[in-house]
Amino acid sequence: MKSKRILTMMAVAVIMAGTVSGFILSDIFSDVSSNKKPVIEIGDKEKVAGSQTDIIYEREYEKCGHTVVSPFDKAKDLEGKNIHQIRKVYSSDLGYTISWQGNTLIIHQRINQFCPADKDIYRLKEFQGMVAIYRGIEQEEVLERVTEIRMDSLPAPVQEDIRRDKFVFKDRDTLNDALENFDEYL
Repeated sequence: MKSKRILTMMAVAVIMAGTVSGFILSDIFSDVSSNKKPVIEIGDKEKVAGSQTDIIYEREYEKCGHTVVSPFDKAKDLEGKNIHQIRKVYSSDLGYTISWQGNTLIIHQRINQFCPADKDIYRLKEFQGMVAIYRGIEQEEVLERVTEIRMDSLPAPVQEDIRRDKFVFKDRDTLNDALENFDEYL
């Protein structure tokens, strides 16, 4: 019985010694780990726009479906900003989508208008029985002038093409070339 008591006391002493040494060692190791920095940091460093950052500015015009790519004239305002800061200024509420593709910053803007190129197109249409020249997109076009060419003097297929809006010209020179072909109907 005496030996059982001695064994019990030795077991209690070993358990107590282990507990005390565990507290001491944990305190030592927590001091060491809090002073050291990781050797390798996991995760990407957030990209920031700089003076050498390539920026692609895309404007997508919804009414005509054209996308115009041009330099971004406010690139200086983006220097030193991350994508979250840029999105605060160029928000999706204003039609912007901002993203990185590699090291290139993509600024995409959706605009509910016609592109500038379509605003300067010319059309031949009928106006009070005469061939007229209109400039601009159909919903916002402006009557430039009425020619001396009577619609009823043109061949029927040409009249139909004018009425179906098939005479569309990208510039004034092309328009004038087409009008010269109609001179014979004066």
